[in-house]
Amino acid sequence: MRSLFGDGPGFGSMYKEVVSASLWGAWGLTSFVVAWAGPFGTFDSQPFAWRLTYWSGLIAAAIVIAIFCRTVWRHILAGRSELLEDLAVALSLSVIFGPLVVLLNRIVGGAEAYQAMGMFAAMGCTFLIAIGTIALRRVLREPAKTIQEQAQVKRDRLLTRISAQPDARLARISSDNHHIRIVTDDGEEHRILMRLSDAVNETDVEPGVCVHRSHWVARAKVAGVKKVDGRDVVQLTCGGTLPVGPKYRDNLSFADDLSA
Repeated sequence: MRSLFGDGPGFGSMYKEVVSASLWGAWGLTSFVVAWAGPFGTFDSQPFAWRLTYWSGLIAAAIVIAIFCRTVWRHILAGRSELLEDLAVALSLSVIFGPLVVLLNRIVGGAEAYQAMGMFAAMGCTFLIAIGTIALRRVLREPAKTIQEQAQVKRDRLLTRISAQPDARLARISSDNHHIRIVTDDGEEHRILMRLSDAVNETDVEPGVCVHRSHWVARAKVAGVKKVDGRDVVQLTCGGTLPVGPKYRDNLSFADDLSA
């Protein structure tokens, strides 16, 4: 069993929870809503600014407790659904934080605050607020997650072997004795020790075809096919050409015929 202090569901994951923008966005919105509602008798006894400061602090404390509970439950419920983990965290928070809120409110507001909401009501209210905050956080997190995924440009594995620019794409690959020459769409050329077949296996993003036993070219760089001195050649968008091997001609069925 993995340690709570290790990777994965251990305490090391608490840092990611604490710095999450969606977490603190949910904290700000929840603090405002709860301060505006003024539960546990604080609406009548205190002004809004006081309530906002008070509830912001309490909810921040609740977040710290919730992160600890989530870390523990993530370890216990490893491999289970996120919904089950969310329910376990909300229940734990209601049991721990509900009585704490009642105690603090009684200290601040006296017996009237205690009478405004009893222990079990406070625990139930804490549970509902926890569920609402978790749901709100997930709503805030999804757009950010989508933007982050879109920002991560997928690259061919072959490009990790060379010093290509981050936004560079493969244009063509050619054999060169026991090496290969890799040309990217920005015109940069790189030479590394590798077999062409292995290089082609690492072009898992850029669509392309082998046009010869010694040449691979990205489909986007193919302008068409034409005959030169009776032999088929690939006309590249950059103006150059590559020979077409007889058994590779079918790979270029998508290309325009430039012979006419």
